[in-house]
Amino acid sequence: MALSLRDVQRDPIANRALNELMHQYTVAEEKSGLLLIRKAADMKLFLYDLDDLRQLDFVRNQQMVREIERLRVRSSTIDQQRESWKVRALMAEAQLLEATAKASNNGGCQNVSDLRYASLKRYLAKRFHPDYAPGQGIEKIIRNEIFKEIWHEIERLDRGVSATRFATAQSSTAA
Repeated sequence: MALSLRDVQRDPIANRALNELMHQYTVAEEKSGLLLIRKAADMKLFLYDLDDLRQLDFVRNQQMVREIERLRVRSSTIDQQRESWKVRALMAEAQLLEATAKASNNGGCQNVSDLRYASLKRYLAKRFHPDYAPGQGIEKIIRNEIFKEIWHEIERLDRGVSATRFATAQSSTAA
């Protein structure tokens, strides 16, 4: 008995394999079985039995299993790298705290929050300042407006910090 499209459609595995093949092949029914003709070249593929399509589906599934395993290994490697980067970041932060503590013990007046604030301020200035903004037209105008809003808040914070430091300095000299 010859293989027909109706036979393939009744078998879910063979049907899935044939649907995948139909992206690259044109399917025709012949007396002896199915004929698949490659759309991009002069290649013909004859299928006489459902087992041919089931075998193709099995091979595709094996490829997917290998790809999933490769991705799983890659994911665990990335997780390990992320954890090591977290540890390195915490160590760097601890070193920064030690260096800041030494600087403040040696007469330096900055603490960690001041250093972080200054660093954030420099980052925002470089990121959004109109002179450094990449792009043209509307993108540059939008960056300029964002910078104005951000910088207004930064100046407000600077005034608040300066007033607090000034009041603290005056109270310590008066005592």
